[in-house]
Parts: sequence; structure tokens; C-alpha cells
Amino acid sequence: MLTAMKTKASPSIASFVIRFVVDDPPPEGGTRPGLRGTILHIQSNEEANFSAWESAVEFLQRYVPLETGRETGEG
Repeated sequence: MLTAMKTKASPSIASFVIRFVVDDPPPEGGTRPGLRGTILHIQSNEEANFSAWESAVEFLQRYVPLETGRETGEG
């Protein structure tokens, strides 16, 4: 008699390359250096530029179900 084998779902893998460009000195009137960059999703070869970290996170969330402090009421 054959028994049914339990199959494990394959893990979902998302790989990214993030390139940061830090402006030195800080932008006029700023206290921190400006931050911008490019993010590349390896599996799809889709790339996006960002000038705020929140934009990079939005791109990541297309491929990875991230929880942020805003959604959970934290931070």
C-alpha cells in the first residue's frame, strides 16, 4: 500500500541589488547627506531609481510581503 507523501512548498526567493549614492556635502540647508540610488530585482531584471528610502521599500513590496511599522501601528 502506498502512502501519500506530504509535499513541501518551495520557498519563494527574491534577490535584489541596491546601489546607494550619497551626496557629499549635504544638500543646501540639510544636515544629512542626500540619499538616492537604484534597486534591481534580479529574477525579473526590473530596475527602479529612488530618491527616498520609502520608494525603494515600495519597490521591494512588489516582490516581498514586508510588514512595516505603519501597518502594525509601530514606529
